[in-house]
Amino acid sequence: MKPISFIIPSRNNLKYLKQAYESIRKNSSVEHEICIADDASTDGTMEQVLVWMKRDKNIKLHVNKGPERLGHTILYDTLVNEYATHDVVMIFHADMYLCPNSDIEIEKHLEPGKVVSLTRIEPPLHPDGPEKILLDFGIEPEEFKEQELMNYLNSDKDFQHKETSNGI
Repeated sequence: MKPISFIIPSRNNLKYLKQAYESIRKNSSVEHEICIADDASTDGTMEQVLVWMKRDKNIKLHVNKGPERLGHTILYDTLVNEYATHDVVMIFHADMYLCPNSDIEIEKHLEPGKVVSLTRIEPPLHPDGPEKILLDFGIEPEEFKEQELMNYLNSDKDFQHKETSNGI
């Protein structure tokens, strides 16, 4: 398994970031690197990441003290170019949840110079598209129906064996 550098910018999304971090640690086949950028948050993001860093040697933190935010694009570049140490990087939003075996599935499709993207499952808040599946397993972390998601992933054999697409 090739190690992945997860790239996560965040601004005042601590409750989502906690769930994203926990899902990466819980559902990965190996302990990947997690590079987090705190974009001038005022919700305790930096303090929480520092706590994680005391027990998790594979977290890196970039802090924009602000007060102006830098935004995702600048922070993606900063984390990829200055913090990530692996050849494979994954752009990961603070409000995402990594499903089991995602890293294994990604590796199956990796080739030099190729972009690989997982299919998103998200609540129907935005228009449908070929890159996602609209299903509601909760919007807020405290509403997240993790077991229902796992049941769906395990029961829908068609979902597990769908062909890959050329992207969008």
